[in-house]
This record gives sequence, C-alpha cells and structure tokens, in this order.
Amino acid sequence: MSVLRKPQLVFEAAVRRKRYIRRGLWSLLAAVAALAAVLALDYSAGRAGLDARLLVVGTAAGLVALLWFGVRAVTNLWRGLRRRDEDLRFFDKGFVWTRGKEQYKYGWSQLATYREGGGGLYLGQRPVVQWGGHTLRMLDGRVFRVTGAHGDLRAFAQATRRYAARVTGTRMAQTLREEQPVRLHPRLTVWPGGVEVGKVEIPWSEIEVRRRNSRLIILRKTGTGKFRRIRQYNVSRVDNVGGLLEVATSTIRNYQRERFEKRQTAS
Repeated sequence: MSVLRKPQLVFEAAVRRKRYIRRGLWSLLAAVAALAAVLALDYSAGRAGLDARLLVVGTAAGLVALLWFGVRAVTNLWRGLRRRDEDLRFFDKGFVWTRGKEQYKYGWSQLATYREGGGGLYLGQRPVVQWGGHTLRMLDGRVFRVTGAHGDLRAFAQATRRYAARVTGTRMAQTLREEQPVRLHPRLTVWPGGVEVGKVEIPWSEIEVRRRNSRLIILRKTGTGKFRRIRQYNVSRVDNVGGLLEVATSTIRNYQRERFEKRQTAS
C-alpha cells in the first residue's frame, strides 16, 4: 500500500493591513518632527544669528527628512487602506492564496502562464527596494501577482520557477505536437519546426536559446558553426520563459545531435 507524500512548502508570505497603517503613522510622526526641527532652526537663526552655512545645511537636511518620511507616510497609509490581509503558501504540488475571507487553491497543472516581472536592488540577501511582480495566470482566467509586499521576489522565483517551467513546458510541447504555434511575446513565437523571432524564422537545427539573468537570448548558427546573437528579450516581457527553455533544450538536442555528441566526446 503506497502512502501519498505530503506536499512540501517552498514559499510562504503574509500581508497585514495593520502593519502598513502602523508604519504610516510612525512615518507621519517622523515627518512632523522633521518639520518642527526646520521651523525651530529657522526661529533660532533669527534670534541667535546662526551661521548662514549651518542654517542652509540644517534646513536642507530637515526638508529631505520631511519629504522622505512624508512620502513613506502617504504610501503606507494608502496601502493600508486599499489592501486586504493576504496569506500565500506555495507548495511543490500547487498553492493556496487567501485574500480576506476568500481562499483559492490551485495545483501547478492549472497554471496557464507564468511571467517573472519583478526586479529590485539588493544588499546581500536583503532587498532594499523592489518593483514589479511575478504574475501567474490560471487556466480559469484568474490572475495572481506576487509583489515586493509579499517578500523577496528573488526567493519566490527561485522557489517556484521549476514547477512553473515543468507544467508550462509540458503544455507547450503538447501544443507543438498538435502542429499549433505558441506565442510568448509579440515578436517571439514557437512553431513545431523552429522559432519565429520578429519576422525571421529560425529552424531548430540552427537555433540556441539561453537565459542570462533577466535576459532571454536567441542565437543562430552561422556558416562557421558558431552561434551569433540574433535578439534578446527582457524576461519580464515574455511568458513561460522556463517552459520555453525546457522545450528548447530537449528539441535542440534532437535536431543538433552532432553538436552534443562532440561535446560529450570532448568531455
């Protein structure tokens, strides 16, 4: 008798409205303190005759602090008023997403498209600022978007990328076997016989597909047997990059056997 393996948790996050409201109130308090400091400095300068350079530096620092904390106060209070509490739990079998009193459960097999559209600046393992988000569109049309509010976008992508790639790659391969094209970008379409890049059709026997950080790179074999870059795309603008790489890797091996046999012999 076989025992079903329990789903393994790979990523989780929680968003709480009260956290944003609390941050907004603290930032508002800091902004008021900065404004008070600027006014106090100006008042003291008029009575005590402070050095003009000291007054300019102090006022500039106070205004910068006022602007910084003011923006943070408005941003956090706005988010606190607009957002609902959320809980995200992603597993190797699928995910559960709770928004307020609504809960959505999906298996990875129900994923239609996945796009890594998030980026950021990081200090070591800690995000300093993040933008965009990773978008999951399901077969029923429902869309989920993981943003910086849900935590480290790099960590989410690393934790879930292979599951999304596996299911989208399998579906893409099935579509190609049915002699149907798969459009991933307005200027990137995968056909049973190759890939259409812009208006150029490149057969599987002449193409190489690579991902380098946030770039998807398409290369074509030249007359000398070397590969030359034809075009590159920002990953944030292309659907199912992981699925494409899985399909391309297996298909190119079938169409370029000599190339891979030479590589194995050389190693």
